[in-house]
Amino acid sequence: MTEGKRPGGLTALAIINFILCGASLLSLATFALIGKVPTDEMEEAQRAQIEAFKNMEPSTLILLFGSTLVTGILLLLAGVGYLKQKRFLGRVLGSTYAVAAIISSIMGALMMPPELEGGFNLGTLIGLVYPILTLILVNTTFKDDLVN
Repeated sequence: MTEGKRPGGLTALAIINFILCGASLLSLATFALIGKVPTDEMEEAQRAQIEAFKNMEPSTLILLFGSTLVTGILLLLAGVGYLKQKRFLGRVLGSTYAVAAIISSIMGALMMPPELEGGFNLGTLIGLVYPILTLILVNTTFKDDLVN
């Protein structure tokens, strides 16, 4: 690989990281605003979901909030690392994000009540695909590109 030329796949990973980081910010906003949602005009199923969320143990909410925050920050930093082709920011933090996201997805599947679509489902599977793909790509395909 020539110096200064970034592979398109690495740029694509960075863009996906930034998009997922934005989704993490939206999730954090949802955590923060869930108690302020008026449930009067909602359908029964939606009302049950909001109530189930409100009734979750505070420690569970803190753990879910914290894991979302950590993975969001790691996504942002790793995305910058991919763009700058940095070994620590790209490869190390990208791998760290992947491991944290895998743990977070499994933890979320185990901790979420059924009313909030807890358990291992399609959403959990989708939440595992990108971190696993990231882990593979930054440690094989793009390993030699993340050297600065």
